[in-house]
Amino acid sequence: MASAETGTSTGKAATGVAYQIPRNSLALLMIAQVAVVLPYLLQLSPWIVAVGLFCGMWRTNVYLGRWDYPQRWVKALLVVACLLAVGISGVGAFSLEATASLLIAAFALKLIEMKSRRDAYVVIFLGYFAIATQFLFDQTILMAAYQLVAFMLVTAAMVGMNQRQTRVRPALSLKLAGALVLQALPLTLIIFLLFPRMAPLWTVPLPGAGKMGLQETVRPGDIASLTQSDELAFRAVVNGRVPPPNQLYWRGLVYSDFEAGSWRAAERRRAASEPLTEPGDLAYEVLLEPTMQTWLYTLENSTSEDPGIYRTVDGRLESREPVLSVFRYRAIRHDRSGDAEPLSDSMRTRETAIDPGANPRIQEHGRALLDEQGSAVGMVRAVLAEIQQGPYRYTLSPPQYPGRDSIDDFWFEGRAGFCAHYASAFVYLLRSAGIPARMVGGYLGGEVNPITGHLMVRQYDAHAWAEFFDPALGWVRVDPTAAVAPERVERGLSAALSSEDRASLSLFTAARLGEWDVAADLLRWADSLEHRWNLWVVGYDSHYQSRFLKDLLGEVTPSRIGLAILVGGVVSLGFVAMVMFWGRRPVQRHPVEKAFRDFSDKLAGFGYPRRPEESPSAFVRRVAHQVGLAEAQIGGLVAELDTLLYNPAVAWGQRELRALRSQLRRLQFRLAFGTTR
Repeated sequence: MASAETGTSTGKAATGVAYQIPRNSLALLMIAQVAVVLPYLLQLSPWIVAVGLFCGMWRTNVYLGRWDYPQRWVKALLVVACLLAVGISGVGAFSLEATASLLIAAFALKLIEMKSRRDAYVVIFLGYFAIATQFLFDQTILMAAYQLVAFMLVTAAMVGMNQRQTRVRPALSLKLAGALVLQALPLTLIIFLLFPRMAPLWTVPLPGAGKMGLQETVRPGDIASLTQSDELAFRAVVNGRVPPPNQLYWRGLVYSDFEAGSWRAAERRRAASEPLTEPGDLAYEVLLEPTMQTWLYTLENSTSEDPGIYRTVDGRLESREPVLSVFRYRAIRHDRSGDAEPLSDSMRTRETAIDPGANPRIQEHGRALLDEQGSAVGMVRAVLAEIQQGPYRYTLSPPQYPGRDSIDDFWFEGRAGFCAHYASAFVYLLRSAGIPARMVGGYLGGEVNPITGHLMVRQYDAHAWAEFFDPALGWVRVDPTAAVAPERVERGLSAALSSEDRASLSLFTAARLGEWDVAADLLRWADSLEHRWNLWVVGYDSHYQSRFLKDLLGEVTPSRIGLAILVGGVVSLGFVAMVMFWGRRPVQRHPVEKAFRDFSDKLAGFGYPRRPEESPSAFVRRVAHQVGLAEAQIGGLVAELDTLLYNPAVAWGQRELRALRSQLRRLQFRLAFGTTR
């Protein structure tokens, strides 16, 4: 079943031979296809991967001449198999995973039927499209570098398609493709910086986002499970000195509704007023990783003037749109929240609600504490003292507390838990006494990268604390974890971990928490590169482009933007042209070589052209013999030429060069007059 790599194009060449895809170009195209598809292995269904591998195997055997191209019924069967693979993969019909699966399936199926130049171009253009689609899944600098290599491979395959079959060399195609990509970079940079950034006409749910991090409904053990992940939650850049860890409470969600052992956040209303900015307030910037959610993470009592962000009545910041990619926003933490606003009846009812039939012991204990202390502040101090002096333990692996009376089981029986267990029990105690209280979820602390000075907050920094309402002070933060594990609040998670907890951590988490200094330094260096990439590339949205254009142009108008793009394009293209012409400038030749080239150019005018394959000595002998010169008459000149041109050990100077030129002129004179005298 051998088959030639030929196919019918739109027509035949003048020789009558159908177009044949160069074998080296075909091999390079297959390598490029593997490079393009490889990053999708983590996003696509194994069934799609299996179909792609089968198509690759078939095409490889066609390339080797072992198999023939598939018949129509085989291709139809493969198309049905791809559709079934997408259907049983468990992704949504209109999700990005389904779209990417169909794209890669088309990419693989087109390869096995590729015969003509047109088919090859379709595969190449699908490769470019697949490279662009991958950035919807991953926008890191590592993926960008990899996709640049894949882009060059696809471009090299296209270069090979436009070369004669006998001259296709993969190394030269790659070199030319690299030069083309480098020449396009200056204009690409100008367009990226200056061309108006517009919102997409549509959006699709991004895969993988929202699978990690805080959720709207949590059980106390859910937050403890986040400590097993070193995945980045967000980065922050603080204007000025970074506050100590015990002041870095990154507020995310406020949990007010408790039912069947779970807390739920439901408040979304916009606040009627915001704190006023004062000179002592702290300005900072956050680069939030994709979450597919609308809530943002900010320091307590923060506001933002960025468009599309608003403050809620429970003191959080929300985005009007879900965070689908790295989201960059500015915020200001205010030292004072202003006068305490009275609590509405509806909010008081919600923030004191408990299940009367659940956790009876903690309810009785709460009422007894309030009767004993006489005030909310006194009760709070009593509860913290009870935690601090009692046999309570802070752990990343708390026991399970199932059932309706889970808080009773924790407080009176297990007495071992994570931050959310203590915050949940604290809130329930205060609510049992009729004091408005709620649990807040977010992150505490973070690690300062010493290279760039930004703050890295990861999932293992997830934390929960409590708030209670005081008529004179408003909502007051209380962190029960500070009573059972003060080192967690003062110095970070690593200081509060026991040897048992450390043993349960992953290798990367342990390295980031300081178990291995060398590995931690390498991870910080990599994070600094990623941070710069997010600041300058991923986070360069329309808002920050507007700021950049305002600094560059002053007043931002369409005419000024158009002029800036025109000037930038001319400058970038002029730079590329200058580099290209500089590479083709005349090379400074060796003086001996220059003297002989002048001699051969003049002889060409007399009818003695030099052949491409002739060496200088062979050329001199041929033309001398044509006019009857003996070998003895030109032997000295030939020997002198070979010595000066090819023997680097021989020293020469102006004297030898003048002697050589004199001999060449005498030979030129004789040849010009066709005489042997």
